[in-house]
Order: sequence, then structure tokens, then C-alpha cells
Amino acid sequence: MLLGKGCPCGTGWEKVLSQDYREPQHHITLTRAIGRRLRRTYFCVLTIQALAYLGKIIIHPTPVTSFGEFVQRAAIGPIPGEAILAAGVLFNGAWIIFALVTSYSDKSSHPAGRVSMG
Repeated sequence: MLLGKGCPCGTGWEKVLSQDYREPQHHITLTRAIGRRLRRTYFCVLTIQALAYLGKIIIHPTPVTSFGEFVQRAAIGPIPGEAILAAGVLFNGAWIIFALVTSYSDKSSHPAGRVSMG
């Protein structure tokens, strides 16, 4: 069947699979694979972590009454709150931009919207 001598389906998938087993190769780039994984899995994880961190700063030990207090609470040891918040925005912003760029790349390569086998 995998050598193209069985299953007369007429779609040709068995020849593609057979060729892939004989000479394996990556169907997508590492960048595109990371972008897909980021959009499908880690987007929710990173969003929940960011919201939990912001929620912790806002309500613990008492609710924040000013933006200055919010920034002050974000400090970690000797590192000022401005630096911590800037690092968080930079980190999450970089992943968001990466996800959007790879999404655009996927859509331009596969305009039908359905992406399979790379």
C-alpha cells in the first residue's frame, strides 16, 4: 500500500507518505513550527500567566490605589518595578509579534486557510 500498489483511492497520499518514509524531510521551517505551537498552545498559557501576575500585583496584600503603587509593587528585590514591567511587556510583546508574523507567513503560503503536511 505504501509503495503505491494498493488502496486505489486516487488521491495520491500514499505516494507522498511512501516518499516521506524513504527520504524523510521537514515540511515546514523551525520558525513556522514555533509560531504554530505558540499560537495553538502557548498563547493561552502566556495570557493566563500575565493576567495572574497583574492580578497578584493589583490585589495583594491590599487593592492598589494608584499607578505609582502598582509600579512600586512590581519591583523584585533591588530591581525597580519599571524595569520588571518593561521586561514583561517586551517579553510578551515579542512573542505576540512573532506569532503574528508567522501567522501572516502561513496565510500567504496557504491562502485556502487549511494547512496540512507543512
